[in-house]
Order: sequence, then structure tokens, then C-alpha cells
Amino acid sequence: MHPDWNRIFPDADHRWIMGLRRTDALAEYFADADATRSVRAEREHWLAADPEKYAALLPEAESGLEETVELARELGAVIDADQSPFEQLLSLGRHWELDFVLMHPGADGVFRPMGGVVCFPSSWALRDKLAQPMVFVHEPVPNLNSVLGRQIDTFLTKQLPGEAWRRENWSLARDGNWNHHPSRPRIRLDATISAQDVWIRLEHQLLLKLPRSQCVFFGIRMDVVPLQKVIDDPQAAKRFARILSTIPEAAADYKGFATARSALIKLLDLPTR
Repeated sequence: MHPDWNRIFPDADHRWIMGLRRTDALAEYFADADATRSVRAEREHWLAADPEKYAALLPEAESGLEETVELARELGAVIDADQSPFEQLLSLGRHWELDFVLMHPGADGVFRPMGGVVCFPSSWALRDKLAQPMVFVHEPVPNLNSVLGRQIDTFLTKQLPGEAWRRENWSLARDGNWNHHPSRPRIRLDATISAQDVWIRLEHQLLLKLPRSQCVFFGIRMDVVPLQKVIDDPQAAKRFARILSTIPEAAADYKGFATARSALIKLLDLPTR
């Protein structure tokens, strides 16, 4: 997927937005994009090494899993119907290049993550979020619940069966690794960075309401892009620098670049460009 930097980095000060847009291109979203198969090979590695860390399935999510398997088969996947639900879940995690979370509504109408496969998280663990309401899931993000919490809950409730929506979410890292599970050590961003040290972790997200279970399938397709790609695009660099300069300190700290903010803005706003 080729990032649309003008959409990802709007020409405005930072603010939390949902940024949703309708899509019918499901086959394109789920299709393999990596001809080398390295993404799927790494997914297979993590799911073999520690399946309980990267995959989870509560009983409440089995109806959503059943519909997800049906979707995967329609898109060409071969999933053994004789496998247990958890084994089918792992098969999906190995077959697709994307991570996914199955969000089910409870008796109170509140959506909660009840299962999924997340091999390439950006500093969060799937099992820490299981069965928690979205306000809990988003609690670590400074001020997000107060700005978008009710809007997110309303959207999930009112989303129509079969509707699919797309959005992007970005974060920054000091390495190009795909797996940023919080249990893995990482070098943090700081004032010493150069352009070659910084990577944008770009999540291409999909929200698809499954008709029978009313589960929301939340897809997370990761793209790890060198910051240099944005530096080389003057308009994108200018927009990103504006966002970085206006993001509140608490949010910059949450995203892991508070001590690197000035250095990042300088890299994006080089006078020689």
C-alpha cells in the first residue's frame, strides 16, 4: 500500500480525529503485498514461538471468528474446518499479512476486544486489552477519550452490517522492526537521532461489521516506512513538522518522541531542501 501522506498528515495543527472513509475494496486490503513473503514468515515465527502472547480467543468471539473464516475462504484462504477455533485463529494469523482484533458487543451494547491475532503491535499487548471496554483500551492515549470516546462507541454501535471503513494511524520508532510487543527491548528516540534512525509505523486500519455476530472486525495492516521517505516529500515534511510541533507534551510522551521532538522537526524542516 502506498501511503497518502497528504491524508495521513493533514495541513493542520495536531488533534485526535477518527478520519474514517468508506471502502469496498476488501480483496485489495487482504491481498498479499509482500512478494518476498518475509512478512508472513515473521508472523509464522512469532505464532510458533509464543502463540499465547500473540493470539487470543475468548468464547464470546467464536461467532465472529466463524464469520471471519468464511470471509477468508471467500478471499481464497484454505482453513481446515476440523481444526479447533483457536487453531483456525492461528491459521488466519499465518495466512494474512495483517493483524486483526474481533470486537464484540456485550449485553450492555459496549464493544470489547474478545480475540484476535496481533503479531506486530506498537507497544501494546492483545491480552491486556481482552474483554475491556474501548474507554479502557484507549485510556493510555492522553485526552483521546475526552475528545473521541463517545464518538467511537457511537460509531461501532451504529455501523451497519457489511459496512467497511478505513483509516490510518501513525507512530514513530528508532528501528524498522515489525514486532514492537512491550515485552521486547527497544532503543528509544531522543535528541541524538539522525534521519536514518527514525521509522514511521503506519497502521492501515479496517473496521468491518460482520452481519450475524455483529462483531466488528478490526484489521491492522502495518507499514514500516523510513522517515527519509517523508523528508524527501517537501509538502508532507512541512505538514508532519506542523503536527509534531503542535502535539501536546503528554501525547508526544505517549508516542515516544517527547525528547526527540526538536530533532525531528529540524530533520523535517531542513533549510537546504
